[in-house]
Amino acid sequence: MKKQNISALLLLALIVASCERVDLTSPVALFDLQTQPRYLFKVNLDASGSFADKNGGNLQYRWDLNGDHLLWETDWLSTPVLTVQFPFRASGYIGLQVRDSDGNVTELYQGIYTDENYRINKAWSDLDIDFRRIDYSLYGPDYHHLWIWAYDNIQLPDSEEWYNFPFSSDRAEYGTLMSWDKAKSLDEDYNLPSRAQWQQMIGFCGGEALAGFNLQVEAEHGLQLSFPGLVRDDRLEESGVSGYYWTGDEADEDSAWALKISATSDEAEFVILDKTSMASVRLMMEYYQYFR
Repeated sequence: MKKQNISALLLLALIVASCERVDLTSPVALFDLQTQPRYLFKVNLDASGSFADKNGGNLQYRWDLNGDHLLWETDWLSTPVLTVQFPFRASGYIGLQVRDSDGNVTELYQGIYTDENYRINKAWSDLDIDFRRIDYSLYGPDYHHLWIWAYDNIQLPDSEEWYNFPFSSDRAEYGTLMSWDKAKSLDEDYNLPSRAQWQQMIGFCGGEALAGFNLQVEAEHGLQLSFPGLVRDDRLEESGVSGYYWTGDEADEDSAWALKISATSDEAEFVILDKTSMASVRLMMEYYQYFR
């Protein structure tokens, strides 16, 4: 009887000891995307939520970006954030491995989904030269937002009042460069996007740090902005390098805000131009329908 009581006490002690302490021998792998994934848009994969053990420790990271579980598209990296072009048109898997300083490795795969709801149509406007439009259908808890943007840079017939490129291929890609006053008065229904409306598009394209790339990448669901440059003091500058797109907002009596993107940067920014400078134009309109 005494022997049985001792055995029972030992068993109880082992159970209590196992419940009091849990040592992690492998790191924990976690990651998410900092922005909404869209096909061919750049996104940040963020594994900073991963951790080695309760005492901390350094981790290394590597990624399987196409989800084939065959090859790792990156080497072991010391930074947890990786910027990549999202590779899936609709859905797919992305894998992460994390490795601690003892060589222990943990692996995580996640399904990533994207849903682009858009149509490309001919725009009906007051302009002499037609342009296409892209219609985005965005839904919230109690509304439908129809968000309509020009899919081409606006073109105008030849005139000394604005700048047309000499070759037809450049005109098709770059459109017409025009002053702010001319851009403001092009059409009764379509308008110059305000800074706030451009800012919303920047958010749609991943935020300021990535929108410069995502606004110009050749993806059907994107605006595919080009780099016509601008005309200042009767001289074409930065053609093929930068794109300047008017906003509808004045900075003061003589100047207005424009969106700037560059071929050499992923960032987008707002700059102030003299109203007499000639820059590119994308028009837009939008409608909200609210549900009861």
